Amino acid sequence: MEDEPILALELKEDLQDLGYSVFDVVADGDMVLPAFLRNRPDVVLMDIKLHGFRDGIDSASQIRGFYKTPIVYLSSFPEVDVGERLSKTKPYVYIQKPYELPKLQAIISQAIQGSA
Repeated sequence: MEDEPILALELKEDLQDLGYSVFDVVADGDMVLPAFLRNRPDVVLMDIKLHGFRDGIDSASQIRGFYKTPIVYLSSFPEVDVGERLSKTKPYVYIQKPYELPKLQAIISQAIQGSA
């Protein structure tokens, strides 16, 4: 889930080039749970800043309330600024933007293997 369209498109293309299926790119925090329920992905990449009433942490809390799907935060917010809120959602990992594609690929692969 990403709020900036150009970054979302770049991330989607990077993931598809690595062989991953990308279902929905959602910029509105209020639409995250419906998109998640529609697609039931193996892993969720979540930005903190999203449009709408809910931010990425609130949206992750909704998912975490019912599912154990790994959530990888990918955000430009410093982790120290949101660490307490993040910890309540039990994230798989937090990655500061800009991401390094090999590192992101390794994390996604580990998250998927760990949830299987």
